[in-house]
Amino acid sequence: MEHSYMLMTAKIAPALIAGCTVIMKPAPETPVEAYIIAECADEVGLPPGVLNLVPSEREAADHLMRNPGVDKIAFTGSTSVGRKIAQVCGESIRRCSLELGGKSAAIVLDDFSDEEAAKTLTNTIVTLSGQICAMLTRAIVPRHRHDAIADAVAAEMKQIRIGHSDDPEAQMGPLATKRQLERVEHYVATGVSEGATLVTGGARPPHLESGFFFEPTLFANVKNNMTIAQEEIFGPVLCLIACEDTDDAIRIANDSIYGLNASVLTHDADAAAAVARRLRVGNVAQNGLRADFSLPWGGFKQSGIGREGGEQGLSGYLETKTMLLDGKT
Repeated sequence: MEHSYMLMTAKIAPALIAGCTVIMKPAPETPVEAYIIAECADEVGLPPGVLNLVPSEREAADHLMRNPGVDKIAFTGSTSVGRKIAQVCGESIRRCSLELGGKSAAIVLDDFSDEEAAKTLTNTIVTLSGQICAMLTRAIVPRHRHDAIADAVAAEMKQIRIGHSDDPEAQMGPLATKRQLERVEHYVATGVSEGATLVTGGARPPHLESGFFFEPTLFANVKNNMTIAQEEIFGPVLCLIACEDTDDAIRIANDSIYGLNASVLTHDADAAAAVARRLRVGNVAQNGLRADFSLPWGGFKQSGIGREGGEQGLSGYLETKTMLLDGKT
């Protein structure tokens, strides 16, 4: 829920500041937060027609995208849907900003211990059950430490308590839909068939007979050209990839159609900055999945177009106009 609020308000706020009217079209699976935002807008007295809500399936969304009264589309979601939106906007040369998929890498440097790496990577991958576009799903580690880090991550994953939202001890909940659960299961089967080592997880928790729950899952001995290392799974599945040195780690991290997010796991801020400058991604954080929504956020390559947050996020809802007038200063 909190993630959905963030996605929607990151678009609404700069649009309203810029003087635009807005149509909210939430995902069919998660419309509740948009209703609450609409109720808040009504309670504070926002004039009718300024902030509008259209919960719908695909047909209405297609109509909105093609409606000539819509000047700009701001979208967060899959790259496949983003590609469709870009095509529709391209037909009429309309503006769009797209925050799309990712296959983000966490590069572990040698000063970061196995235990620290395991805790950081595990606590990250279980956040929202791994259903975050910027999730760190590829852990790139020194080859001589690969097995030790795999053991440490597996031990941490086995300690994660999976449960329902009303369980105060639960650390990870279910996936969003049955379709998404089946998608994750498909990718796990693909990883096994392509030769990656399934270290832990990879199945539904045996103590939860109903619901779309899935265990935190670790694959080791993953090659970066494997399907599970190249395609977005959108679930609690972590791929461990061995590298020879820092240059090789950067090469592996950049070998992706995506370029949304990355992290450098190290206690040396200068080393983190040096690696970050060489990564072809829109966002890099030291030591985990981090974001500052007062700063611009967005991706390179097929991870999107444009930025949300900061001055750059506001500029996406503005047009520059030049006026040359006689006798005016």
